[in-house]
Amino acid sequence: MPLAGVSAVDGFAMAMVGILTLGLGVVALLVASISRNGKRRDHEVEQLIDELRRDEAAEKQPAPSAAPEPREAWEKDGDWWKR
Repeated sequence: MPLAGVSAVDGFAMAMVGILTLGLGVVALLVASISRNGKRRDHEVEQLIDELRRDEAAEKQPAPSAAPEPREAWEKDGDWWKR
């Protein structure tokens, strides 16, 4: 028994509009939550990331060698092929 003045097709259309509105509301709440939490980053995490970058940069720089490694008389230089 349909409601007074509402046909089955109109009821279906209103239900679809309601479901679409509910879905868009959920998506809007998710976007708002993500944007709010993205602004609230932990400063400890940023400090840890900076520390890791500094450590990686320090590892990339070669350590100064005081003296060349001793080798036998029959061994060639390490860069013999560059000459």
